[in-house]
Amino acid sequence: MAAARYSNRLADSAGTAPCIIDENQWVVPAALRERLVDLTEHARAFEYVLGVNTVIIGLAVTDVATSFHRLARRRDKVRWDPLTVLAALYAIWMCVSIWFTQWKIRDVAETRQFFFYLTMFAEFFLLYLIAAASLPDEPEDDCDLRAYYKTNQRYFWSLVVLFELFYVGHGVYFYTHGIGYDVSHILMGFVVPLVVPVVLLFTRSRTTHYLGLAALFIVTGIDRASFTIN
Repeated sequence: MAAARYSNRLADSAGTAPCIIDENQWVVPAALRERLVDLTEHARAFEYVLGVNTVIIGLAVTDVATSFHRLARRRDKVRWDPLTVLAALYAIWMCVSIWFTQWKIRDVAETRQFFFYLTMFAEFFLLYLIAAASLPDEPEDDCDLRAYYKTNQRYFWSLVVLFELFYVGHGVYFYTHGIGYDVSHILMGFVVPLVVPVVLLFTRSRTTHYLGLAALFIVTGIDRASFTIN
């Protein structure tokens, strides 16, 4: 009886017919139940889409970790270079960042459409290539990481630029479809991560590369410090 009286009050306040399973269970308004079912279906679809992305991110991180492990095992024969290591760390940083940013688009229906998802798949594929290019796959007996970065930097940063172009393109789309960005996020989350790699792509100054990587870590770190998954 108490449940019935409560359901009547809830129906009057919500303007919807409640759903009562029995008097010993919670009373759930029908409209709320439909909303919960809808959210559950979206969550399941998002989890399905997330699956392939998760695999690619995992492969990217594994590639960097494996390459670093091989270098560490041959550390006595490796000429280490802080700049090369920083570039590899930035590749890992990008993987973690994109993992968090995916959560913000979980309710965008277009992410579950085939052709739109292909563009997202291309973005994640580029992310894997960035990670794979950050460190040598099979270090030689006399491995010079400074020389590796010198011969590899244009390839590495061209991949980063392509990735950021996809990221910015998706950001523009999401912005025009209901996801709001403030000015600081536009600058620190889209402009700086694109402009700095373009500069590094066309310069060979190691000082510029150190400063550019430092700027990328600091600016994107400030931008993403408030990101949460909840």
